[in-house]
Amino acid sequence: MRGDTSYLARVTSAGPVPIEPRPFDRRAIAIFAIPMAVLTILGWAGDAFAPTLLDKAPLLLLVCNPRLRNLVLVSPMVDFVPFVVVAVGRLVISDPLFYWFGRRYGDGAIRWMERRFGAGAAPVLWAEKAFRKAAWPAVALVPNNIICLLAGATRMAWPAFAIVNVTGTFVRILGVRWIGSAFSEPILAFNGWIGDHRLVLTALTFGITFLLIARSARRGRGPIETPAELAEELAADEPGVDEQ
Repeated sequence: MRGDTSYLARVTSAGPVPIEPRPFDRRAIAIFAIPMAVLTILGWAGDAFAPTLLDKAPLLLLVCNPRLRNLVLVSPMVDFVPFVVVAVGRLVISDPLFYWFGRRYGDGAIRWMERRFGAGAAPVLWAEKAFRKAAWPAVALVPNNIICLLAGATRMAWPAFAIVNVTGTFVRILGVRWIGSAFSEPILAFNGWIGDHRLVLTALTFGITFLLIARSARRGRGPIETPAELAEELAADEPGVDEQ
């Protein structure tokens, strides 16, 4: 997808960003892979049981899956402080892991991300292009997994990354809270309808989530990678680096 030129070699006009080669240590990779697997499973649970969680445990829904729609629906149902704490905490919890992964494995981590998207790698390519032009605004406004990985791979300073990431997320959550307050009546009415039909809706969301997971598995790439699988995938791009 890249030819012989890595993303890190093209990210600045001055040439490649110096990245020290790191061994593909399975124990170190487990630090990344295991929490990511847990968060992925939580996300599935949030999608599958969203109607019931929204009605019975709205903050738990955010813990499982802080999608924008969930944030908006939950906002008028809970107090300000718990909403902000849970929403910000859940959104940023994976960011340091992707930053660390990108910083440790550099261009290999970027190629791994591209392969995870497969034929749908356009978001990765778009993020790389946007990151080259506006790294700090990208971390502040759209600190998704790709952006955080790129921040680490390009050696963005860790303290600055953390400050910009958390501040940007906090400001976005305040914006969601404002939307929830401004449109609280229709949102609460819609939530009431979901609560009245939560059993049927939960059966529907559970079925859809199951089908999406099964579809992903049928494409030949499991939605969750074990540390061993991730280590092998990284090492495949670096024949000169031995696994430990």
